[in-house]
Amino acid sequence: MSDEERAEERKKMGNDYFAKGKLEAAIEAYSEAICFAPSNAVYYTNRAMCHRKKEHWQAVVSDCDTALRLDDTSIKGHYLLGVALDAQGDFAEASSQLWRALELCKERTISYKEDIQRAMLSARKRQWQAGAASSDLQVGTSERVLPRLIQKHYDAERARLSAMGAYDTSESPRTIELQNERVMVAAAASDAFDALRRERGPGKVPDYYCCKITMEVMLDPVSTPDGITYERSVLLEHLQKVGHFDPVTRRTLTPAQLYPNLGLKEAITAYLEANPWAYESPT
Repeated sequence: MSDEERAEERKKMGNDYFAKGKLEAAIEAYSEAICFAPSNAVYYTNRAMCHRKKEHWQAVVSDCDTALRLDDTSIKGHYLLGVALDAQGDFAEASSQLWRALELCKERTISYKEDIQRAMLSARKRQWQAGAASSDLQVGTSERVLPRLIQKHYDAERARLSAMGAYDTSESPRTIELQNERVMVAAAASDAFDALRRERGPGKVPDYYCCKITMEVMLDPVSTPDGITYERSVLLEHLQKVGHFDPVTRRTLTPAQLYPNLGLKEAITAYLEANPWAYESPT
């Protein structure tokens, strides 16, 4: 028996152990496969799956790094590395690795493609949340300091005019002009901060981007003959477990009648790209 054959035998043993939840035995079997065939990326990603189950994130990173050095087109390698980096708080690199996994999915049929997409959206949202917390602190500090700076500026202007003899009483035209100007500048600054917060989100997700069953943003929208759109997996589960009828119209409905809403899917993808906070946000 060749080393490659021995490695495949150990891999099959590892797969059996993994299916039974015997993670330590699976790790040992995959490690033996690696000893026989250290240049096969699959054995490393299989072992990384076990480490993921045990939430041993650094071990996942190590195995995936090795797998990707051997095969940079490994979808599972990029996916598991992204998941591990996300768990470790490296959201930017996690998003990058998961995006790479999704790009590779375009060339192949992958059963867990939706898992990859959801992991990427989650990582991007966590990245946004981390940045938003820091930005909110900066905006809040600026919002507290700016009124004092505005007041200080107009106090100095009044003092300058007074020294020049141009500032008499609180009823003088120049005094009133300065007071009105200060109020306008303060109001404009307040409006600018409000606009900044609205632009940064979070806001309200458009209703037509949301599944009529879960009210969550759809990733794979499908439409019915009545023109109602649902998340594909959610609607299929309804048809299988509840009955063959449209949840909204109650008319008879079968999986064969559904069709993908590609235009809406593209619009939602662009929306989530621009608004990472919207993923899994309440509507």
